[in-house]
Amino acid sequence: MEEQLDIFDEQMNCIGTAPRSRVHAEGLLHQVVHCWIIGESEPVLYFQQRAHTKADFPDSYDLACGGHIGAGEYPDTAVLREVWEETGLHLMPGQLAKLGQYRAPDLKIPGFFDRETSNVYVLRQDTPSFASGEEVARMICVDAEEFCRMELENAQEIEAKTLDGEVFRISRDEWCCHDGEFAALVFPYLKQVFPQLRCTGD
Repeated sequence: MEEQLDIFDEQMNCIGTAPRSRVHAEGLLHQVVHCWIIGESEPVLYFQQRAHTKADFPDSYDLACGGHIGAGEYPDTAVLREVWEETGLHLMPGQLAKLGQYRAPDLKIPGFFDRETSNVYVLRQDTPSFASGEEVARMICVDAEEFCRMELENAQEIEAKTLDGEVFRISRDEWCCHDGEFAALVFPYLKQVFPQLRCTGD
């Protein structure tokens, strides 16, 4: 049976449910969870590369974990489930900080119309023991200042590392779209926990 999602009006009142395929065909407003994974002792961010078999944005780089909230499911429950399914990390609720909600810009491309509100969480962990699920090709690490260059300064290419420490470059067009979420919620959090961070987003 196809996954069912709660759908909402612009005031975020639940107005019913719909199959996931219809949600993305008609651009019905729904909720997702996003989990950003940040180092505990140093300002690094962990991201996933989406599996080649993904229907949407295969092979693209994306935040560490993200997924839909099922019909009737609570965001705090959904994020723990998604983190486990995608990264293999088994977390308890107290390990996550919730940064808030973000209404993403609408994304409309042929065959895909996405209108969503994200519930944004942060996990702080040094060298997480990832065991990626089938939807994830691999996890990578990016210095926070490098990611800021792309998100806040419009850099077209940034440096990243595999979990084995191999350095490589990623161009901007290889990333999924989460326009504005980092600047609105994650960057202020980063500046709070790493005040030494040098970025021009202040």
